Amino acid sequence: MMVLKAGLMAVLLSSSVAFADNFAVPLLTAQWKVAKSASSCQLKQSIPLYGTADFTHDTGRLLRFSVREERFKPEIVKATLSIDTPSWVHTSSEAKYYLVYLDKTADIQQIPRLSVYGKTAEEMLDALLNGLSPTFSYIRSSVSGLLPETHVSVSAINFFKSYQQFEECRKNFLPSGIKEILEKSLFFKPRSQMLNTVALTQLKDTAEYVKQVKGARVTIVSDTAISGKQDKKWFSNRAKAIAAKLKSFGVAKSKISIKNGMYTASDDHKRVLLSIFGPETLTAFYYRKGNIKLTQNEKRRLNLIARYAKEFMSNSRLLIKSHTDSKGKRANNLSISKRRGAEVKRYLIGQGMQEERLTVKAYGESRPAKSNRFPKGRAQNRRVIIDFVA
Repeated sequence: MMVLKAGLMAVLLSSSVAFADNFAVPLLTAQWKVAKSASSCQLKQSIPLYGTADFTHDTGRLLRFSVREERFKPEIVKATLSIDTPSWVHTSSEAKYYLVYLDKTADIQQIPRLSVYGKTAEEMLDALLNGLSPTFSYIRSSVSGLLPETHVSVSAINFFKSYQQFEECRKNFLPSGIKEILEKSLFFKPRSQMLNTVALTQLKDTAEYVKQVKGARVTIVSDTAISGKQDKKWFSNRAKAIAAKLKSFGVAKSKISIKNGMYTASDDHKRVLLSIFGPETLTAFYYRKGNIKLTQNEKRRLNLIARYAKEFMSNSRLLIKSHTDSKGKRANNLSISKRRGAEVKRYLIGQGMQEERLTVKAYGESRPAKSNRFPKGRAQNRRVIIDFVA
C-alpha cells in the first residue's frame, strides 16, 4: 500500500484542468447496493464508464472507502480526496482534502484502488448522508509525462436506505483492533502449565468481551499442533487450565470449546481464538543415517521456535545439542554432528535470531539416549535437541 501525496490538484497540474476526465453517476440511475457475509459488509455504487466505489467493513478492521477502475491504466502518481457540493446544488462550501492510499494488490485481478480508512472513511459516510459528494482526484503518468487530471465523484442519491442496511450489518462486528488484542498467543514456559501475568490479563479481557457480546464464544487451539500427537498432552492440560480460568471469570462452560490438532479458522466473527504456545514438542529433531538437511516440517517447527524465542524469551540463549548414533567412524560421526548443529543454527539466524544467542554443542556418538544395538535405539540417538537457557 503506497501513500499518495495530498494537495490541490490545480497546484499539482494547473494546465490539465480544462482537459480533466470526469466520472459521476447520472441522477436518475444512482443506486447503492449492500452485500453481507458473516465477517464483512459492503456498500457499493457502480460508476458508468469507470468502475466502482465502495465502503467495506471487515470485522476487527477499520472501515475502508475506495474507488477502483474496471481495467488497468497508467500508474497513479498524485491523488487526493475532497468533499464537494453536487453540481445541482447552488450553494457550496470550501473543500477539505484528505490523504489517499494506493492499494496496489486489491484482489486477485490486482487492479489498484484508491482508498481512505478509519476516521476519514467514516467522514465520507457522513458526507453522503448530508447530500454531499466525495470526489477522488488524481493524476497518472506516462512515458510522455503527466496525463490529464481525473475526477471520480460518488453520488448521494438513494444513499440513505442502503446505508441503514449497511449500518445494521456492522452492528454485530468486533470493534476495530479487538481481535488483535484478544487473540494474541498465550505463551507458556517450557514444561509449565502456569499462566503468566500477561496471559491472565488477556483472559480477563476475553471473558469480559464474551460476557457482554451476545453470541460470542471462545475456542482454544494450539499454535504448535504441527508437532502432531506429541503436542496433544501438553496442549490438553494447558487448555483445561485456561478453560477453568475463563469459567472463574464468569464465562459459561457452553461458550468454551477446545479443538485438538490443526485448526482451520472460520469466518465466524464472534468466535475468539485463544492459541496456546509452548515449546516442548518443537525442540527435538531426528535424522536418517548421514542426513544433514532440514525437512519442510522441521523448518516450520524452527520458525515457531524462533518466534517463541523472540516474542516470549527475548533474553534467553538457545543451546543446540547435536548427536549421532555409533555406526561408522567416530570422527565422521562427530563431523556429521557438527554439520547438523550448524545447519540448525544457520536456519535460525535466517529467521531473525541473533547469532550470539545461539550455541552449538556437537557430541557425536558420545552421549546416546538409547542403546545403539538396535535400529530403533539408533534412530533415537540421531538427534538435535534445542534447550532454552536463561
